[in-house]
Amino acid sequence: MKKTYLLDTNIVSEFSKEKPNKQVLEFYRARKDLCAISSVTWQELTRGVSRMPEGKRKNTLMSFMAELDLNMEVISFDKFSAQICGEIQSVSEKEGKTVPYYDSQIAATAVSNGMVLVTHNTSDFEQFKEKTFLRLEDWFSV
Repeated sequence: MKKTYLLDTNIVSEFSKEKPNKQVLEFYRARKDLCAISSVTWQELTRGVSRMPEGKRKNTLMSFMAELDLNMEVISFDKFSAQICGEIQSVSEKEGKTVPYYDSQIAATAVSNGMVLVTHNTSDFEQFKEKTFLRLEDWFSV
């Protein structure tokens, strides 16, 4: 089944919280077979957990990531995504605007795969939305 939704890191992180946003969880449960994450999100999650001190929270998050690894497709940041990303970064820089590095890779992955990017930080993706066919959803405020 083709994946429709690319979940940003802040959405995936919500799943591991002690008190996650109920609306986000409901939206995810209703669409979980249509959801994936980007390899960049996997990198961000791995980096975050790896930097944590040993302890209960780190162990909980490592278990969460193991479960995520089994149940969530990871979409690669490939050559087509890299081309889209580089072009949008270049155009934005010429206009004197910056685009967050990791966010631009996540957005380009969504665009290159024709997916809806689900994020709570929609402002981080405005440059991409203005210049591409990026579609955004914020499950916190739908």
